Amino acid sequence: MRDSDVIALITHNIQKSDDSIVQAEALFNIEQYFGSVNRAYYAIFYAALGILLTKGLGSSKHSGVLSYFDREFVKTNEVDKKWSKVFHDAFELRSMGDYAKLIGVTKLQAETLIKDAKGFVLWAKQWLKERDWLAE
Repeated sequence: MRDSDVIALITHNIQKSDDSIVQAEALFNIEQYFGSVNRAYYAIFYAALGILLTKGLGSSKHSGVLSYFDREFVKTNEVDKKWSKVFHDAFELRSMGDYAKLIGVTKLQAETLIKDAKGFVLWAKQWLKERDWLAE
C-alpha cells in the first residue's frame, strides 16, 4: 500500500504542473515570452518532482532534481531519455531567460517549450497513474 501523504504530495505537484501550463499559455498570449518560458519550465520541474517522490527523492536545487531524474530514472531505462532532453532544454532556456543579460526569448522558443511542457506533464501523469502514484 502506498503512503497517502506521498500520493497527496505527488498529486499536489501535478496540480502545480497543470497550473503552470495555464500560466505559461496566458503569459504567451500577452507576448510575455520570458514569463511563459519560466512557467513552462516549472510545469516540467513540478512533474519531475512528483516522479522523484515515488522513490522518496527530492532536492532543493533545480540541478539536483535534474540529476536525480537522470540517475534514478533515465539511466536505469525506467524513463525514455527524450524526457531528460526536454527537461534539460527547458532548464537551459529558463536559466538563459532568467539570468543571462541581453539575451531574449523568442516567440518560437516559448511556443516550443510550452508544447514540450504539455507533453512532459501529460506523460508524467500517465506514468504516475500506471504505477498507482496519482490520486484520481
